[in-house]
Parts: sequence; structure tokens; C-alpha cells
Amino acid sequence: MLNRTVVHHTILKKSGGAAKVALLLHQGLLERGHNSLHSFEASEISSEELTSPQDAAQEIPENSIVHLHTSTDPALFLRSLPEDCKTVITLHDSQMITGGCASPMDCPEFERECNLCPRKFPESRKVRGERIAAIIDSDAVLVCPSGWLGRQARKAHPDLKPKIIPNGIPWPENPADKIHSRRELGIHPASKVMLFVAHGGMQAAYKSGPQWKNYWATIKSAVPEALCFAIGGSENSRDGDFISIPYVDSSTLAKFLAAADVLAYPTLGDNHPLIILEAMAQSLAAVSYAVGGVVEQISDGEDGLLIPPYEKTIFTEKVIMLLQNSRAAREMGSRGFHKGKKRYSHVRMIDDYNKIYASLV
Repeated sequence: MLNRTVVHHTILKKSGGAAKVALLLHQGLLERGHNSLHSFEASEISSEELTSPQDAAQEIPENSIVHLHTSTDPALFLRSLPEDCKTVITLHDSQMITGGCASPMDCPEFERECNLCPRKFPESRKVRGERIAAIIDSDAVLVCPSGWLGRQARKAHPDLKPKIIPNGIPWPENPADKIHSRRELGIHPASKVMLFVAHGGMQAAYKSGPQWKNYWATIKSAVPEALCFAIGGSENSRDGDFISIPYVDSSTLAKFLAAADVLAYPTLGDNHPLIILEAMAQSLAAVSYAVGGVVEQISDGEDGLLIPPYEKTIFTEKVIMLLQNSRAAREMGSRGFHKGKKRYSHVRMIDDYNKIYASLV
């Protein structure tokens, strides 16, 4: 048993990929008999008060292992921790090594220390410098879920030398039954179902959210029987066969993934997205732009399809192809399920992090 309490810290209590990973690690440690806590700065319940990064850090028990996943001000959080704490930091995106953006994509200023930010993040060079200095000064064990982000971290500063621990999720023994899942959700058995999924829904710029309806219009014209669910926004609405659904819990999302024929994921910048793993766990093939760590998850043509970034025509053509060729979609989905079961179990992820925690006691 670890002789220090592990405290997982996130911005949000339970929403988003970073919080999901933190909670999986937190629960996994508790199940193994270790002491673990979850600290956060904001609840999804609007009536609950916000906690500043400084206050959150000062409430951390002394002599803890602090696992920082996200913070609204990571530099302030790290510098406010009790002196006897040990620190682990997981980079779930690029915000801790940039002037503020979650993914630099092809930004030329990334290699110029975010000097003149084209996205207008205020004081971007100063913010980046403060964040990286706080990481280095904390003597933290730095972790990245993808090799891509690991390389980005090393580009940001030569003293950043992250370990690579891919994300993991609870993996079912078998994927859920599609017909049963459709029956539960009230979806006709013969429908051609596609999903868009992102935290923020159609407001999620990095996931092409503002363009989802444009993609859908092209796909619907080629596949008239298609039905689309756009999951992750803030409201329920319907525009013909385009149905918007707010952020849902993991079990509900799994039902939609099991009921669908294809996940359309036009991400423009990503690390090691859980939604790709969650789709694999339900034998659902994904069509994604080939960016960031996504190319480490999907083997193009084997268990999903990778499209050159911004090639919208090719992207929609491949989604249409999978909707019209159910056999190809099923075979890709099945291969993804079995590959993911070997590589992306949350048990493996917890084991990998537990080795780091044990080295810090």
C-alpha cells in the first residue's frame, strides 16, 4: 500500500476527458486499498462555489502525492502546494506548455515560445514561460498520453522529459448488442446512425463543432435514411434528422456508441482522445482527421479511417462509405474492439501510474 495519499486535481468535477481519467485513477486506487482524493475547482452544478487554484492547492494534505491533471492556472496551483508534496503532472492537452491553447496544431509561434499568438491569448509568451518554469521547479514526474504530445513537450523546453502512458478506459468483455441498444434509445433498427461527439458540442472549435451541420448536410444528401446525434452540447434540439443532445454520462454515451454505425470525429487538434477508445470499446469505427495522438490510436483502413486535416470532401466521402457499407464498418469496429482491449484497458493505465506513485513514496 502507498504510504502517501494521492490527490487528483482537475478543473471540472466530472466533465471532460481529463476529469474522466482522473476519476478512473482515483477509483482504481481506492479499489486497491490506497488512499486517494479528488480535488477540483468547479462543479457542473452552477449553485456550487468556485475554488481558486491557490485555495485548492493550499487545501491539499501535507505529504501527499499531487497528481495535477488540469487547472485554470497550473503555475499558481503548483507554486501554492505544500512543500513536502510530491507531484505528478499529466498533460491532457497542450495548455500547460503553450500560451493558452489546447493544441498548437500548425501554429508557427509554438516554436517561437508563443511570442506573437495568432489566437490572441493575452501575454502568451509570459504565460507559457511561467507554466513551464513551474513544471520544472516542481520536480514533477511529467506524463503524456501520446507520443505526439511528448514530442511537443520536448520541443517546448528541453528540460521537459515526459513518460508516455496511453489513456485507458473500462473495457467490456464484449461490446453491447446494437439492436438492444437501439431499442433502449428508441432508434429504428434499419436507420443509418452517425455520431458527432465533443465536450461543448457545436461550440467545440477544435472538434469542428461549428461545421458539424455542414458535414451533415452533405452526408444526409447521399444517405437519405441517415440519422445523426450530435452529443456534448448544452441543449436538446432537433433539426430534421439532426438531433443535438447535451453532455451525457459514460453509460449513456456507451449506448449511443453501441447503437451507431460510424463516429464522425473531425478533430483539428487532439492528444489521445477518450472518445476514440470509447468507440472502439463498442466496436464502432471512427472517421477522424489524422492529427496529434489520434494516429497512434487508429490504424488507417484497419480499425478506422484517417483523413488528411481539413480535407472535408474526403472526410464526408468516407463517412458516407461506412454508412453505406455496413459490413466494412462492422469489420473495422470489431478489429478496433480487440486491439483496444489489449492496449487501452484502464487496468493497464492504473498499473502504469501506480508504478510512478510507488517510486515517489
